[in-house]
Parts: sequence; structure tokens; C-alpha cells
Amino acid sequence: MAEAAGGHRVKTIGPDGKLRVVEGMAPAKPESAAKIVADKLHVDYNDDGSNAQMKASDAGRIGGNLGGPMVRKMVHLARQEMANQHVESLIRATKK
Repeated sequence: MAEAAGGHRVKTIGPDGKLRVVEGMAPAKPESAAKIVADKLHVDYNDDGSNAQMKASDAGRIGGNLGGPMVRKMVHLARQEMANQHVESLIRATKK
């Protein structure tokens, strides 16, 4: 895809359903979530994968900040679903 002077060109589908090339608003390669977290934690991190110098504890701090909230949300949703199923089974049992 060609790069324009003012930014990057991206393909999109117009209102008429046809493919068009327009000026993009996003940078060519946005920072990864891991890089953003590493910067906030003041940990050296390279998006290109050359992180051999990184300590395991630093990698854990980055990963924990990425995965921790997601795992908490998944556990919350699972508990909520189990509670809903329990209530439904109690309702079915009282209707017998």
C-alpha cells in the first residue's frame, strides 16, 4: 500500500460498498499493549522481540498487568453464570 505525505493510506469500504483508499488516522505501527505497560512500569521493552536482557520478574510484571484484569473478569463472569444456573435449578425444583 502506498504511503502519502500526510500519513498512511488505508483501504476501506465506502457507503456505496466499493473499496476505496483514504488517508488513515492511525500510525503505521501502533505501540503494543506490552510496550505501553512496560513504559508505565519503567521497564526496557522492545516491540521487535529482542528482549533477551529482560529479567523474568520484569516480564512477569508486564504480563501480570496485561492478563490480570482479564482473568479477574473471566472469573467474575464464570461465578455469575454458575450463580444464575443455580438459581434456575432451584426455580425448576420448586415448580415440580
